[in-house]
Amino acid sequence: VIGPVLGRRTGQERLFEMPRSCPACGAEVARPAGELMHRCPNPGCPAQLRRLLEHFVSRGAMDIRGLGERWTGILLEMGLVKDVADLYSLSQEQLVGLERMGEKSAGNLLAAIERSKKRPLGSVIFALGILHVGGQTAQLLANHFQSLQAIAGASVEEIASIQGIGPVVAQSVYAYLQDPGNRAVMEKLRRAGVNLRLAEPAPVSAQGPLAGLEFVIT
Repeated sequence: VIGPVLGRRTGQERLFEMPRSCPACGAEVARPAGELMHRCPNPGCPAQLRRLLEHFVSRGAMDIRGLGERWTGILLEMGLVKDVADLYSLSQEQLVGLERMGEKSAGNLLAAIERSKKRPLGSVIFALGILHVGGQTAQLLANHFQSLQAIAGASVEEIASIQGIGPVVAQSVYAYLQDPGNRAVMEKLRRAGVNLRLAEPAPVSAQGPLAGLEFVIT
């Protein structure tokens, strides 16, 4: 019995070969040792930047409502954003100048961008799009190091010592944070006022009807 897929063959099929160069930027495609994935190694690849920007604004990351795939693409095409940190320098005038972006929509988008500055450190780390770092790993890093600056100053061994983080992930985090381009983006985020530290727990109030009393329960 010929299955539905085999039955559609024409005899003109060709074996698939992985492209040797990135279709978006032309860089030679690389396959890291021990991985099945082939990747474009060019950090300036426009396709990578677009996907990174879409990830950065997503709900689990910086949660910038109203900035979906369409608008991230437009911002990149218009040259208003060249890295994720550029989102925090957008102005009302720039946004209103875009087609189908009115005063109210521009104001709402800028308000959403402003609110994202207060996102917790774990979400910010996840938003950076570090290879192999998902939401759970990002939170482990945030809880252990307390700030993005502390992670950037840590060695591979220090990162790998965190329970739940292995050597491959540790090397990926270290390599990302040592890259001059990534450090420049982090500095732009800091200057823009994005939260790069773990929030301290709110102080517990000592006031109340039981304040100062001691109880012995047996």
